[in-house]
Amino acid sequence: MNRARIHGIIAFGAVTALALLAAGCGSSPGHGASANTSKGAAAPASLNVELDWVPNPDHVGLYYAQNKGYFTKQNLTVHFQVPSNTADPIKLVGLNKVDLAISYEPEMFYGQQNKLPVVAVAAVIPVPLNGLIVSPKISLTNVCQIKGHSVGVTGIPSDGAIYTTMLAKCHLTPKQVPKVTVGFNLVPSVLAGKVDAIVGGYRNVEDIQISQEMNKHAADFPADQLGVPNYDELVLVANKNRLASDKAYASAVKRFVAALVAGTNAAMKSPSGTTSIMETASQYKPSFLQVSVPYTLKLIAQNNGMKTGCMSLSSWQSFGNWMKSNTLITDTPNASAVMTDKYLPYSC
Repeated sequence: MNRARIHGIIAFGAVTALALLAAGCGSSPGHGASANTSKGAAAPASLNVELDWVPNPDHVGLYYAQNKGYFTKQNLTVHFQVPSNTADPIKLVGLNKVDLAISYEPEMFYGQQNKLPVVAVAAVIPVPLNGLIVSPKISLTNVCQIKGHSVGVTGIPSDGAIYTTMLAKCHLTPKQVPKVTVGFNLVPSVLAGKVDAIVGGYRNVEDIQISQEMNKHAADFPADQLGVPNYDELVLVANKNRLASDKAYASAVKRFVAALVAGTNAAMKSPSGTTSIMETASQYKPSFLQVSVPYTLKLIAQNNGMKTGCMSLSSWQSFGNWMKSNTLITDTPNASAVMTDKYLPYSC
């Protein structure tokens, strides 16, 4: 899948973002959560949720919860929306244009630098999906065996930082592992033999696509095996100011998170049923979904011993520090300001 995942390209400087925030807060977003404040915390609410991309296996918990009525049980009406650009969801939440969004942990630190009032309230995919995917034609059992092989990258700064970190971990130089910018032609570049491996693809998507096209398993090494601190690939994002000022919105967010967690836990117990749901919700080929969905559910379960949806503050801070050390951000990151477990249905 050639997603236009543009980590950190938020088309606003801090001043512009603040100006737009002021304009956005001056108009009513017209969402049910705010409109029902007078009805009490358990009042019905309608939530617009901006996805990070088109419906895909990363969204298994969301669509299982929707299909099985978990949101309805929480007195919520949920509308999923597909973004025109993957940098948009976090901005739209910060600007009060949508109620919630699915985004990426790196975006939270970019958002912090750009003064966006957003906070991650749950992990959707609690492990790295990005990393090094190696052509089935190349036999690697250790990531450092990448020496002498070319690596295709998207051109996105964070993907470049992963490549650089991998080289440092393996004590290799760019000459020993040539980097080729292929944009979002990640899968085609491997299939055509233009590169031996890629950084920027997901192990539950591009890896499977390459493996199916070439009829042989493509080895992958997720980012946390390349020297990058562990991180949550996808997170649920809410508006920090609204959480503090709007009790109905805060209640709706808490109920949404509870439904998402319950739906995700149920999905993990029913891989085949979840696959059927995603075959209806997604436009991907059934042959791909039949492999990717169960694998994605297994990855979601690998949450470092934590409960579903939980996030590690120390891991977030380490990842933010890594972003700064790789000049992806210039401000000192403060993980506690951009993530919270407060809205999960249990203590983490």
